[in-house]
Amino acid sequence: MRHKLFGQLSLCVPTMVLALSATLARGDRTFPYQAYVTADDVYVRSGPGQTYYPTDKLKAGQVVEVYRHDPGGWCAVRPPKDSFTWVSTRHLKPLGDGLAQVTTPRVAARVGSRFSTIRDVIQVRLHQDELVELLPDPSGRRDDSWVRIAPPSGEFRWINGKYLDPEYPVDGVRKNSDQDIRPPHESARPIEPGPDADDSRPRETRRDSAPRALSPEAYQKRLDDLDLGLSVMVTEEPTVWQFDEMALEAEHLVTQANTALERGRARMLLAKVERFENIKQRYDAVNHVVADTQRRDRPLAELASRYHTTRRTESSGRFDGRGRLTRVRSPKPGAPRYALVDETGKITCYVTPSPGMSLRHYEQRDVGVSGTRAYIPEQQAYHVMAKHIDVLGAGQLR
Repeated sequence: MRHKLFGQLSLCVPTMVLALSATLARGDRTFPYQAYVTADDVYVRSGPGQTYYPTDKLKAGQVVEVYRHDPGGWCAVRPPKDSFTWVSTRHLKPLGDGLAQVTTPRVAARVGSRFSTIRDVIQVRLHQDELVELLPDPSGRRDDSWVRIAPPSGEFRWINGKYLDPEYPVDGVRKNSDQDIRPPHESARPIEPGPDADDSRPRETRRDSAPRALSPEAYQKRLDDLDLGLSVMVTEEPTVWQFDEMALEAEHLVTQANTALERGRARMLLAKVERFENIKQRYDAVNHVVADTQRRDRPLAELASRYHTTRRTESSGRFDGRGRLTRVRSPKPGAPRYALVDETGKITCYVTPSPGMSLRHYEQRDVGVSGTRAYIPEQQAYHVMAKHIDVLGAGQLR
């Protein structure tokens, strides 16, 4: 099975590129730009040529985003909706929430096709520790060797330039939805939603006749600003996360989109906000259980606290956790930042300091931790909300 790598594809023949530019655009265009498919059943391919296997098939009027013109009249486009890439499962570590981490360097990402399981073409190699988005297999087949991921950055699909036209809608064709172009004689007819129509569809339909509120540049800037604000927020503790305004803004951008490409980007951002919202809800639920346990067990906790302050090292069972205190780094927001490990380096339980307590002084020291102990299903381990720390001697961990 041959592997086609694209290092040589950047060597373009200038005259062919100029000819293609004259065919596709009236005047100079800046990459990336939008173009429209001009025929039905146009193949999207895994590389710039007829010899590369098809990955999808598009209909007339669908929008694509062109990033490059290649020799032979082929255009590199952003992977269309529902495109996917294959990665070997032996190089991935599942993290939950639909994410996985690459565990080895230079892992091959293989272009997937919805027509077959062929995966010859490699355009991108993934870096170690890179996060990828896992995708379900709509066929329901289970393959323990391969998994589908969202196409990584830098991966393209190819369409023959003769089937693309940046000015296609100007010639009497109007966009009506993500993948629909309606002829002009139909565009004047009012569109009445049926009894089972989605509540969100009438808003998108009416937007076609309304004046555009934002330019493409201003719309993209609002998306970028919202994405940046989300990235800054999730670097803080989950207790301070607030997504209500962000979710409303993302939903507003979805309804304001004037093209399928903009609508797709806004929906991806909204899904990202909702994913972090779910993480905060789970984090709050764990904290609620801990707080409820503390409230119900407060008399016993106070008694235990007084008992631990006696610092009687001869008692071997008086701690809720024992081991070497180590800082842990997790890619999952909201995860505990400290853990206790035994002499073999295995984590025995996670530790979170009570408000106002700092654990930095105890890092890499053998300690006994007293506090509230609970089990976290997501971590598959116990967790101690630390109220008191005892430094132990070298022999007390045995």
